Amino acid sequence: MRRTSLIFAVLLVVTLALLWGRWNRDPEPEIKGRDTARVEPSPICPWRNPERDLQTLFPPATHFVLETCIVSWFTAQIQKRLGRLMHPDENPLRIHRVIHQGATVGSVLVTRVKGEHGAIEIVIGIETNCSIRAVLIQSQREPAEVDAAITAPAWLGSFAGKNAESPLRLGDDLPAVSEKARTSAEAIAAGVRAQLTVLSFAEHDKAGGEPKAKPHN
Repeated sequence: MRRTSLIFAVLLVVTLALLWGRWNRDPEPEIKGRDTARVEPSPICPWRNPERDLQTLFPPATHFVLETCIVSWFTAQIQKRLGRLMHPDENPLRIHRVIHQGATVGSVLVTRVKGEHGAIEIVIGIETNCSIRAVLIQSQREPAEVDAAITAPAWLGSFAGKNAESPLRLGDDLPAVSEKARTSAEAIAAGVRAQLTVLSFAEHDKAGGEPKAKPHN
């Protein structure tokens, strides 16, 4: 009888402790903003053809070093700036440092967003001053009219020179597109803006964790 009472008392203490922890833990932060609807857990987007893209973005460089930068200590600030939770490909941020003759000449970021008709994969060339060099679409499933709009050289070219402080809004610092292409174009703009935002924090202070680097040829 005494042993049964002891077991019961231990179980009661454990149960109360668990309930206490649940009641007193911090609630998930409420994140509101224009990009909230686009939050979807997704696998890390691969860089599918680095050799071809390097020739387009940073000729004649053919070498890059992959850095994995952890930005966990900036999570609250980044989420406030983005107006949403962070995606899996944003922390850690995978930065492909482009090397030419032993010097870093730029970086490449790769991300995936949700278009109107499926995933859109984006490759972003970044200058050493963290402004955009060029944006490429490496994969998408949009119909012909939308495809033509979001891959048009004039529209993609309008990203050049933009940085983390740029609004990247259609009809503002980016050209407007047709109504049919608007959802996918806005998703691309939001994805590029998010990558630039996270990169700005990663570049600002790396003291919290050493990036892991691996050379690629």
